[in-house]
Amino acid sequence: MNPTTAFLLVAAFLDLLWLLSLIGLPLLASGMLIGVYVPQEERRLAQVSAIRRRYVGLSLGGALLGTLLAFAGWRLSGGSQGWTLALLLVPQALCAAAAWKICRSRALALKSERGWKAPSSSKRAAYIGSPRPSARSGIPAWAYLLHAAAIALCAVLLAVNWDRIPDPVPMHFDASGTPDRYAPKTVGSVYMLTIVQTLLTALFVGIHLSLGRTRQNLDPTDPEGSLRKRNKLLRSNAWLMYLLSLVVVIMLGWGQARSTYGFEGRLPAAYGIVFLTFIVLALLFFIVYLRRAGLEETGANRHRGEDRYWRGGLFYYNPEDPSFMSEKRFGMGWTLNFARPLSWAALAAGLLIPIAAIAAAVIFGS
Repeated sequence: MNPTTAFLLVAAFLDLLWLLSLIGLPLLASGMLIGVYVPQEERRLAQVSAIRRRYVGLSLGGALLGTLLAFAGWRLSGGSQGWTLALLLVPQALCAAAAWKICRSRALALKSERGWKAPSSSKRAAYIGSPRPSARSGIPAWAYLLHAAAIALCAVLLAVNWDRIPDPVPMHFDASGTPDRYAPKTVGSVYMLTIVQTLLTALFVGIHLSLGRTRQNLDPTDPEGSLRKRNKLLRSNAWLMYLLSLVVVIMLGWGQARSTYGFEGRLPAAYGIVFLTFIVLALLFFIVYLRRAGLEETGANRHRGEDRYWRGGLFYYNPEDPSFMSEKRFGMGWTLNFARPLSWAALAAGLLIPIAAIAAAVIFGS
């Protein structure tokens, strides 16, 4: 497969994932209309369906615009991959954001017209019992030692095959897998992905530990049954996070091996597509599992129906909630409470991991 064909395939695949996240995911939550809570008995209204169709139509128009701009950018720039991807994805995101704003204003108007209120099910109570049970993820923290073992194995293989590592070392690849940036062969440049693996694993362990300590908002009419469902949901989330994080560590190790002692001129683009496909299929399977197990709204935030706590319908901001992490509106995983300073620190830590890895590579490699 020549580099141009490989790039076009990767770009098309990335765009498909991008559009699924921009258009598909907001439509999966039947109880939400563009970030506005819809009561159970109102979800089949013609007005609700019309707003959803309008959002899809406007977003697909943005998808077409991005495709046309990307084609023009490809031709005018002489095949620049950076410009092509930027002109493909950025306009689509901007159009989806505009569609969200337009349709959300219509959804809020419909809410006012119909008098939608937060459901009584969102009013939760803490468990009352003796002793008070706690949520259990089903995965002990020491299970992440498997991640540490994989990272250690990658580091040992680098050391053993040091003489086979090229100098300079390829550090960045374009969408077709062709290296477009190199660095001198040093400990920092060679072990940069090892640093990323370590930082990501530490982040996942921190999230895992915090999930087991989240506040339990249980149904006061059936606290024990509600706790069982929440524990089941927590275990499902913990296993998903554990397996996906392990796959990420393994794939980073594979990329490290193929770009150092196993480098053959290019990285196979097909492997990256397989990796992304696995993640997408795992998430889709998880969503289907939640629905079939009746857990779609089990772990939903107790304030999911109170739109004032959700900035733009997406971001949880509740100064009255002391937790820095809380359930998502859709009952799949956890989100940050942006009214808490610790949430901003956690977000910054996640965003700064790549920067920290590069800085460490420069420091240790100098």
